[in-house]
Amino acid sequence: MINKNYINSIRDEYTGLKDMPRESLASSVKILADDIYAKDSHFIFELIQNAEDNNYPDQSAARLRFEVCLIDIEGQNETALIVHNNEIGFNDKNVRAICQVGQSTKKKMDGYIGEKGIGFKSVFRITSSPYIFSNGFQFCLPEQDDETGLGYIVPCWVAHPPQQLSAQETSIILPLNKKEKEKDIDDVIKALQEISPETILFLKKLKSLEVSIQLSSSDSFKNLSINKKVLKTIGNSQLIELSCQKSDIQNDAVVDTCNYWVTEIEFEKPTHIHHEKRIGIECRSVSVAIPLNDKPRKGKLFAYLPVWEETGIPFLINADFLLVSSREGIREDEEWNYKTNTHLS
Repeated sequence: MINKNYINSIRDEYTGLKDMPRESLASSVKILADDIYAKDSHFIFELIQNAEDNNYPDQSAARLRFEVCLIDIEGQNETALIVHNNEIGFNDKNVRAICQVGQSTKKKMDGYIGEKGIGFKSVFRITSSPYIFSNGFQFCLPEQDDETGLGYIVPCWVAHPPQQLSAQETSIILPLNKKEKEKDIDDVIKALQEISPETILFLKKLKSLEVSIQLSSSDSFKNLSINKKVLKTIGNSQLIELSCQKSDIQNDAVVDTCNYWVTEIEFEKPTHIHHEKRIGIECRSVSVAIPLNDKPRKGKLFAYLPVWEETGIPFLINADFLLVSSREGIREDEEWNYKTNTHLS
């Protein structure tokens, strides 16, 4: 009851807005949700980023699982992407942050890669109403709310959570009900299949990343059964093993393992370089991961997560780069990216 009252109190705040502030806010949030990402699939990396920034009862077992399946949500059978994360769960501050624009409970510090407080809004590229079930909170954020005249940020309490969810983890349900439904499912499945094992290589917390796609012809879609699981094992002497097990309806499980030698160099920031998003940060690190297997691996640039840039070199580089808002590239005009992150030479 306490959680429900808190959700309703946030609704009451938005209900009391006058016409001009409400219209301005509604317009801003819609632009943010629709236009900030060039790729519909990029929301997946925002969800991985959020999971990395969460707190866990046992950090050595931090895991994230993406599941595409049919689920009953508020009496409707929906084909949905469900995100399962064994974090400690939402608190009041987390709920309020996700119900605002440009707010975040995260501070920019070592180990926290989120900084914009806007990444979650990217899920509206594929759903019209995300559902969140976490630590006793159960609410959705529809893109249209008739009572307040706002969308995307006004929470609605959900009386009956789906039975198959675990109360011991956070579950986010994204019904794939926008645009052409079958195209949306195809796009999401393709994006999930393209998640590379290296995605979690430079993350400090996540040790397991899973993808499960279970759809049958009765779901008004083609029959699919796809499973992928990436495990990260940190060994001695700067060695990290990434093991990826994949199987589908036609093939037995195949395991691909790659070992990396990873080194990290810490350095002090030059005193003459400053940026408003890095206030108080005086010491940062640059990491290099060299694949030890014979199989060729593409050189990528990371800002903890892949930035999707081919570097042309046979190893992976990670640093605290300043990124463009879409997180799809580094800001090439920023001195921070070149002066503070090029000390490996």
